[in-house]
Amino acid sequence: MVSTDGHRLAHIERQLNLEHLTSEIKALIPKKALAELQRLLAEAEETDLVSFGKDETHLFFRLKKRLMISRMLTGQFPNYEAVLPKENNKTVILDREEVTSAVKRVALLADDKSRAIRILLENNKLEISSSNADLGEARESIDTNYTSSPIQIGFNCQYLLDFLGVIQDSSVSFDFKDEQSAGQLRPATEEEYNYRYIVMPMRV
Repeated sequence: MVSTDGHRLAHIERQLNLEHLTSEIKALIPKKALAELQRLLAEAEETDLVSFGKDETHLFFRLKKRLMISRMLTGQFPNYEAVLPKENNKTVILDREEVTSAVKRVALLADDKSRAIRILLENNKLEISSSNADLGEARESIDTNYTSSPIQIGFNCQYLLDFLGVIQDSSVSFDFKDEQSAGQLRPATEEEYNYRYIVMPMRV
């Protein structure tokens, strides 16, 4: 599954044994339909199965005796595979709760419009900072195992917090290439699925 808003992209893969599937199925699913499906799944048992099907115009989701029908979106989804980073070799592993708290504190002084924060990686340290013309500056430092060449890159702090708020892994991996290329965020130890969150950088 993959989704994007033009500034960031979420991509998840999982290996499953899908019975009775003889050909590839692709579908553009409306956001509201996924939200409603999520609500139904929250009421289901962990072992319950969801049946999925489609015709030329509609999508069908069956959970026990409940059937949800959604109109299928038309159009061409962006070529997301061209966006997925392939050379992000500057990697740092962070404690999820520690980096989340640091970003939240620094975000308090981020510009109200851009929501921009700076990330600096160098010499076993990750520094997160922000500045506001009216309120001043905020700066947080986290000890890391980073030993590659220094890199400074800007991001919308809310985009980072959205990622950090939905993963359950206790540690996260931040993967960078350079200041102009998209950053990749992912759970550091999750093995059941492959989840990547791609964020475009900002000039700060």
